[in-house]
Amino acid sequence: MLYTLCHKDIRVFNFEVNNGEIQSVKEIFAEDHIPVGLFTSEDKVKDLKSWWKSRSIPENRQGLKEVFNLFPCDTTEQLAFLSYGLSLSDCYWVKSENSTLQWSQVNFFKNDFSDEIGKALFGSLSSLTSLLSPDNTSDGWLKKKWIIDNGERILVKGGSGESQQEPFNEVLASHIAKRLGTDFVDYSVAENSWNYYSLCKTFASENAEFVNAGKICGLKKYSLGLWDKYTHFKDTCTIAGIEFDKSTTEKGSIERNLCAMILLDYIIANTDRHFGNFGFLRNPDTLEWISLCPIFDTGSSLFYKESTAQLSDKSVIDSKNILARPFGYKHADQIKLLPIKEYFDSSDIKKLFGIEDFFESLLLKNKRIDALRRTLLCKILRERIDEVFKKF
Repeated sequence: MLYTLCHKDIRVFNFEVNNGEIQSVKEIFAEDHIPVGLFTSEDKVKDLKSWWKSRSIPENRQGLKEVFNLFPCDTTEQLAFLSYGLSLSDCYWVKSENSTLQWSQVNFFKNDFSDEIGKALFGSLSSLTSLLSPDNTSDGWLKKKWIIDNGERILVKGGSGESQQEPFNEVLASHIAKRLGTDFVDYSVAENSWNYYSLCKTFASENAEFVNAGKICGLKKYSLGLWDKYTHFKDTCTIAGIEFDKSTTEKGSIERNLCAMILLDYIIANTDRHFGNFGFLRNPDTLEWISLCPIFDTGSSLFYKESTAQLSDKSVIDSKNILARPFGYKHADQIKLLPIKEYFDSSDIKKLFGIEDFFESLLLKNKRIDALRRTLLCKILRERIDEVFKKF
């Protein structure tokens, strides 16, 4: 069967699928609209399979077993086909070659979608009748779903472990980003029977789609030294036509906002800032780059995996030992790779003083976190801000 990859209503290329598997790439109609970083090798089929897999629900997603129990399916890639590959991150989708469907009829930014896949992922559905949902193309391993609330597209994402700390870390990160004066996704926390979830609106739209940094980095083979990942990233941004020094928002240049992101990650000891959860916003019609995307996905931070006893171990909370991504392997090293001092001085860091009081009041809402863990986390946060203040 032949499918057409579309960018809104622009036909980009045709490809053949048999038994749920991509077999060949046929005619290319709009080369400029090929997804960034898609065809980087001579094997277009392999590249397309990889891109489509990255667009599908990860196989380790919490709750996926419940979906397959309700709707037998061989792979998550097949699930993505059943909802046209639509997402709430960009404007790409697929349709059968002879289909007359248009973007205005199917896109999830404007049209309603089913909440059944989301309910199945959360284990609260006994039968599945509709698969038309952006949940078929959401990434990450944590339990999550998209809902529509008063016309807003809201992502609901759970936590992990006994403390379910991640949703609270997301809210804290939003407040830090606000004080640093950089763009951020605003998070809130909801509770349901002692389970906690973060809620946020989609930051993408029909006029501003998300292109993650990993797709851009793929435009050039990485061949530099271990500590040159930032240089490689800047080089590939140049290839993509992204101007680092250009002031794209009222809050400053791309590099300034990128430094704010890495500074925030350092403060909260974020261990999962990979090339898939930051990137750029692009106009899907003109293909012009708009800005660095707002900061999001910061739940894997502040020692959310560590036990309360481990929080008293100085070696565990020492920046020299905390794993970091994406440009370095340790936070103490990564923070040296970017020109953070060029954009932030002591007055900027002073704006963060006292934020541990906000964090304490926030953590009081989590019935799973006891007084000792709450006290230790707030103490660690205060010490990390003091540490940054001394550096700048």
